[in-house]
Amino acid sequence: MTPVRPPADSTDSGVHRPKSTKVQRLLRLIASLVDPRAWAHQVKLLNFYNYSHVTPRRLMKIGPSCAISPTATFAYGNRIQLGARVLVGENARLWAGPGVATITIGDDTMLGPNVLITASDYRFRDGAPINRQAMNEHAISIGADVWVGGGAIILAGAEIGDGAVIAAGAVVRGVIPAMKVAAGVPARVVGHREIGSNKIL
Repeated sequence: MTPVRPPADSTDSGVHRPKSTKVQRLLRLIASLVDPRAWAHQVKLLNFYNYSHVTPRRLMKIGPSCAISPTATFAYGNRIQLGARVLVGENARLWAGPGVATITIGDDTMLGPNVLITASDYRFRDGAPINRQAMNEHAISIGADVWVGGGAIILAGAEIGDGAVIAAGAVVRGVIPAMKVAAGVPARVVGHREIGSNKIL
């Protein structure tokens, strides 16, 4: 049996754009390069990067041999202090308080990708719209040799002791003692690191 082809004017036959020539493609490229909308977007990106990474980083106290991802962002860098050999992963966000709250991170600490550390939050009890309410600020202290897993959130007032491990995705508010492993939402101690080894118990 011979397959039946739909008539040429059928709506099911589809519409095909004619192939563009190399000259047409080149002209489109040139047009996009001189399009002010494209440049405006680039200027916005550059301004955001300068505002969220370059300028605050100049104000931070950074110890020797730190490795900071170019996609990490910071707020109020004058209140952020990193010890020696700190690793700040991709898309990590360190936001000190707009008034007084600081973020202090000890030597040899690692922050995984997408970690959020914020030293302030909004109040929500006085009936005003949330973006008009006052902010609470509390300093954050993260000790030396701490590992903060990817996507973890460290909230205002958190204190994490030396050698602690914070599991990926954990939300920390309050105190995590030294050499403890914390996981969950909210984060709770679920184990500890054995002193003098890399074992986690």
